[in-house]
Amino acid sequence: MEGLYCGHAPSARCIWRPGAMPEDSDLYYGFTRFAMELNELSEQSDLLATTDSRHRPDQRLLEEGKIQEAESEKLRVEHLQRQRRKDGIRHTPRWFIHDTTTAADKFVFTGEYWNKRHDPGFSEMDFTKLW
Repeated sequence: MEGLYCGHAPSARCIWRPGAMPEDSDLYYGFTRFAMELNELSEQSDLLATTDSRHRPDQRLLEEGKIQEAESEKLRVEHLQRQRRKDGIRHTPRWFIHDTTTAADKFVFTGEYWNKRHDPGFSEMDFTKLW
């Protein structure tokens, strides 16, 4: 059976198996139920930063099947991005720091995201308008 196993045959233990595909998965690019729900906004969506990708209007329109509107919105969002770049506005990560101690180009999570999410919350922070 398909899955992820730990150990060596014949004593390997299955630690993960894919769930059954939803009946309507063909409408959702063949995604599993888990993948379909990754972009869902929950009751706690007010706790998310306005820059959270789950707030992307083009993504939401695409999920609602509004393909033409999603394409127009995507073009608008991309235009805003190009304009920021043209205006010399550079992005500085808030939740990660650039680790220069190794040869690898990597960023390390600071943990500050969770502090800001709880107290005082993202509503009191200034974010670049992405959408």
